Amino acid sequence: MLLNVIEAGQGPAVVLVHGLFGMARSLGFVQRALASRFRVLALDLRNHGTSPHAPDMRFDVMAEDVRETLADRGALGAAVIGHSMGGKTVMRLALRHPDAVGR
Repeated sequence: MLLNVIEAGQGPAVVLVHGLFGMARSLGFVQRALASRFRVLALDLRNHGTSPHAPDMRFDVMAEDVRETLADRGALGAAVIGHSMGGKTVMRLALRHPDAVGR
């Protein structure tokens, strides 16, 4: 599933992934602070923000959504930052696809 992305800035890619009940805009203050030096992609996980909805919310499935979205945006190998549920999702991404996460 391709997720909604809010993108700002230029440079090496940094990805922000929100926690439960959050959305990409929830991390706007972080995105604005980093956008002067990095290409920052803030994601809406499935069933959040304006991303598509689906009944399956397992971390493996959400990690695949993030990988697919990063591949579509040419951002594989990015530095990935996750908060709460987003943190668990990106940890699962790093375990399943270590090449998809730079740090």
